Amino acid sequence: MLTRSEIERLLPASAYTDLVEQAFASYARSETPPSRLAHLDSPPGEFHIKAGGLNGIVAVKIGACFYDRPATLGLPSIVGVIALFDGSTGQPLMFLESATVTRLRTAAATAVAVRHLALPHASTLAVLGTGAQAAAHIAAIRHERPIERVIVWGRDRAKAERFAAGQNAESALTAHDAASQADVVVTLTPATSPYLGMTDVRPGALVAAVGSDAPEKRELHDDLLASAVLVTDVTHQCAEVGELHHRPGTPVRAELGEIVAGTAQGRKSAEEIVVFDSTGTAIQDAAAAQALYTAAVERGAGSSLPLWN
Repeated sequence: MLTRSEIERLLPASAYTDLVEQAFASYARSETPPSRLAHLDSPPGEFHIKAGGLNGIVAVKIGACFYDRPATLGLPSIVGVIALFDGSTGQPLMFLESATVTRLRTAAATAVAVRHLALPHASTLAVLGTGAQAAAHIAAIRHERPIERVIVWGRDRAKAERFAAGQNAESALTAHDAASQADVVVTLTPATSPYLGMTDVRPGALVAAVGSDAPEKRELHDDLLASAVLVTDVTHQCAEVGELHHRPGTPVRAELGEIVAGTAQGRKSAEEIVVFDSTGTAIQDAAAAQALYTAAVERGAGSSLPLWN
C-alpha cells in the first residue's frame, strides 16, 4: 500500500509527462487493452470508475467527486483509490491513494498536448479554475514551453487572487480577459454551462478542455468546437463524458496518442485553434501506477496490506 506522501516522494512530478506520452503512443498502437469507463451518480456527488492495462498490468481506479466536502468535512473535494493487478494472473500488487496520481497524470496529459500541439513560441498561459489541478498544470506546462506570463481566472475572485500570487501569476476579472491573451488556455472547472467561446480565444491557441469528465459537465460553447481542430485523448470516452459529448457531430482530427505515435497529424498551421478534449484515461493511471510500483519495490517503500490474513 502506498500513501500520498510516498507517492509524492517516489516519483517526481516531471516524470509523469514522458510516462503518459509513452502510454498514449502504446494505446494508439493497440498495445494495450481498451480502457473502460463507468459513472455513478451519488447526490450530491458522483463516482468515476476507470480501468485499463499496460505492459502486463491492470489498474482500476475509483474516484469520488463531492464538491461540498471542503465545506462540510474540511477535506478535498476528490478522493479515491487505485488497485493495481498482475494482468496475467489476477494477483493484486498494490493499493494506493488516487487523487495525487490523478492530479499529476492529468497535468501530464495536458503537457503532452502542449508538447505536440501548442505553437513553439507559446509564452502566455491562461488557467481557468483554481482547484487542485491548477498548480500542477502550470508547473507541467512550464516544462514544455517558455512560459513568461500566467493569467489565472476563477469564479471566486479572492481565491483566484491568492492563488495567482502564489504562482507568480496575474489574476483576471473574467475568463475572456484571461483566455483572449493566451497562447495556451487550460479549462479546469466543474462547470455545467459553457463559458468559453470562439470570441474568447485568439488564432493559434491551444485550448486544453480538462474540466468536462462527466456527462453533465461542459466548458466550451458550440462555436468554439465548430471552428477549432478537435483532438481527443480517447474519442469514445470523450463522446461519453467530454466536450464531444455535447456536440457529437464534431469532426475529430486525431487522438493524441496517434499524433504522438506519428500516425496522424495534429496542428497544420500557426493560425489553427486546437482543442484538446481531455477526459482522463485509465491508461494514464496504469502508466503512473506501474512506475510507482516499480519504484516502491526497488526502494523498499510502502506497507504490506494483509488482506488474506
